[in-house]
Amino acid sequence: MTVDIVAAGGCTVDIVHSADGTTRGQQLGGNAIYAAAGARIWNLRTGVVALRGTGLPVGWDKLLTDLGIDTEGLIPVDVPASVTEFFYSADEERTQRVWSHAGTGAAVPHLPAETGEPIRRLRLSADHVPERYRHARGAHVGPAHGDAQRALIKAFAPDTVLTLDPYPYLMAEATDEELRLLLEPVAAFLPSHEEVRARFPDLAPEDALDRLAGFARVATVIKVGRRGALVYDRAAGRRHAIPAVPVAVIDPTGAGDAFCGGMLAGLVEARGVLETVARGAVSASFAVEDFGLGAILRAMPAERDRRLRWVLERVQ
Repeated sequence: MTVDIVAAGGCTVDIVHSADGTTRGQQLGGNAIYAAAGARIWNLRTGVVALRGTGLPVGWDKLLTDLGIDTEGLIPVDVPASVTEFFYSADEERTQRVWSHAGTGAAVPHLPAETGEPIRRLRLSADHVPERYRHARGAHVGPAHGDAQRALIKAFAPDTVLTLDPYPYLMAEATDEELRLLLEPVAAFLPSHEEVRARFPDLAPEDALDRLAGFARVATVIKVGRRGALVYDRAAGRRHAIPAVPVAVIDPTGAGDAFCGGMLAGLVEARGVLETVARGAVSASFAVEDFGLGAILRAMPAERDRRLRWVLERVQ
């Protein structure tokens, strides 16, 4: 049986230090995992494509089963899974510590193109995408090396709806032409404000959105954390602001990735640009309510739908 949505990218071990001093260690994370979970909230069959290193937290497989995420595309590799520590300030600004193979870590504002971890020297390719995933209705390509993102895009059928979230270094280094070629088949381009700042350090997100508006076929969205998201609807030629759902934020890790999965769920069901982005905001709101994937696992349809109505009533 095929899946409706595929999320491709990273599968990691996360250690989170919240602003109040709470630390939660050794939890399953990664942009592909959170994106798949964000899509699954909308009752679509979801699969994940990522390299699965050794040393994942105990119970990772049961957690994904409980979430209803298909794991055929989790490719085992005989190197340790990536471990990243996230440090959050009171205003949700984030610093990451990326661990090298030597066991020492460097604190960085965003993930660099290369780290010392052996698993990050490996590349996802089209060969890693299971055959039954290739005709999914939608596929999200999460932050990965540019060559891996290009290969993954080509792995899916021409009628698959594609979304893409870049690494900051890609935003900083790619020319406009390189970015345009990468995004030519992509329906929605979904960078975070952090990623956009790597390209336009002196621009407000609204102005940066204007610079990026023409790259994706359907919509370009900049995720702006507690402010929600800014979206450019290409067909309508209009920019909108989508609010974040007001919830108690425990752990922001993965919220942007869950947003991407929720938005893709709307795109494959042809819900219109504003509702698709609103679905992303709803998925993100569940992701932040607990450490790891716990709140997404507990999300109930009635509360999901209430939050969707709340967002749609407040679109600007």
